[in-house]
Order: sequence, then structure tokens, then C-alpha cells
Amino acid sequence: MGRLLCHCLVVEEAEVRRVIRLGARTLEDIADKCEAGTGCGSCRAPISVVLEEELRKAAARGDADHVLAQLGLFGKPR
Repeated sequence: MGRLLCHCLVVEEAEVRRVIRLGARTLEDIADKCEAGTGCGSCRAPISVVLEEELRKAAARGDADHVLAQLGLFGKPR
């Protein structure tokens, strides 16, 4: 088992990263896709850190247009 980010709902960091890579761009998106952060809420700060890391990685890979599109800016998501 990997590192748990959400202990209440037993959601691992790898699952959170997966849903971000599949298009989740907010804490609410992540909660909708894998329920992380919907229990006591104590994991929302670490989830935010993971979200920021993944968005930075996407931008560094040149996926900035995709990130902006996911946020509803400058076009449609791929």
C-alpha cells in the first residue's frame, strides 16, 4: 500500500495523482473523482500540495495549454 493522503476514506497519494493527471484541477474535482478530502477534511492541505506539484509538472512538460483549458481558459480540454 502506498502513502495514504485521505485516512478517512483510505485514498492513496497515487490515486490522487492519477485523477489529477486525468483532469481534476481543484480540490472539489478530486473529491468528486475519488472522494479524497470529503471526510474530516484534514487531508485537504496535503492534497492541495500534490495538486500544485502535478500542475507544475504538467506546465513544465508543455501541457500548460491543457491545464488552462481544464480551468476553462483559452480553449477546450483535449
